[in-house]
Amino acid sequence: MFFKSFLIMSLFNICFLSFETRAQESKRQNQKTRTKRNLVDQYHRKLSKRVLQFSNSIDGFFADSQHSELVNESKLILQLDTFVREARGPVVVPEINYRLILPRTQKRLRLFIENENQDERSETSKARDAQPNQKRPNDNNSALGVRYLVERSGINFYQDTGVIASVPPDVFLRIGAKKTIEFTEWILKIHERLRWQNSRGFTNDIDVDFDKSLTRNHILRMVNNFFWNDQDYSIRFENGPSLFHQIGKHTALSYHAHVISVNIPDFLVTNYVLQVTYRKRVYSKWLFMDLTPFINFPRTENFARTPGFILGFDAVFGHI
Repeated sequence: MFFKSFLIMSLFNICFLSFETRAQESKRQNQKTRTKRNLVDQYHRKLSKRVLQFSNSIDGFFADSQHSELVNESKLILQLDTFVREARGPVVVPEINYRLILPRTQKRLRLFIENENQDERSETSKARDAQPNQKRPNDNNSALGVRYLVERSGINFYQDTGVIASVPPDVFLRIGAKKTIEFTEWILKIHERLRWQNSRGFTNDIDVDFDKSLTRNHILRMVNNFFWNDQDYSIRFENGPSLFHQIGKHTALSYHAHVISVNIPDFLVTNYVLQVTYRKRVYSKWLFMDLTPFINFPRTENFARTPGFILGFDAVFGHI
């Protein structure tokens, strides 16, 4: 009887130890899996953060207001651009881009003064708008307004309400949303700006850009821009790759090959833009020089080659 009880207890202990050993092995395996996942997650976060920082620093260096980081800080940019086109003399265009934040009322509420349409300029807009027999737009009217900025679920929302100093005064309302989605090697940047202006009606400007870091000094951006207006209900598309090369702390190059198209009366290409910009910080942290050769192939000229060159100087004050 004693031997039988001892045998049963021994079998029970063996089974218990076997189950405990299996449980410990399973626990160790789960810990290893979690450790591997944590390492993968850490690598993903580190790589995504590096790509995002590089992307934002490139946008800040090129002073691209459409793609730059959304901040409520004062900035004043004095620009002096010299346009040279084939069979034409140089044209000098002085311009002021500014956003001045006045003393705060609340943490998320800002009173600002800015120049009209300063948020619609991109890296290729100057070359794109330099069409033959067409003057460059020069929107120097000032706008006074109030901005409310809030973040929800990783999305930066902002609302601008104000008036443009013109005759007669022009009221405007602008609602924007900006979201950054980080993948392992790609960064998706979405930025939408819905604007109503008393004299122009509604416009909607959407950027859906994909950024990928190729090396420590090169970043590739697949540009996708959509611009809609309610005057003729047309949509203008700008699509194509842009490559940014950070040569050093003070110099950078950008290459652009974009296609401009519209959907009215039919979907058709209106322009091809090839552009290279060499940007150098020539003094301290606030004086920059741009050398921008470009070629347009506009439909209005039967897609004939229309080269040009822009020599620009930017003096940046405030938030850099």
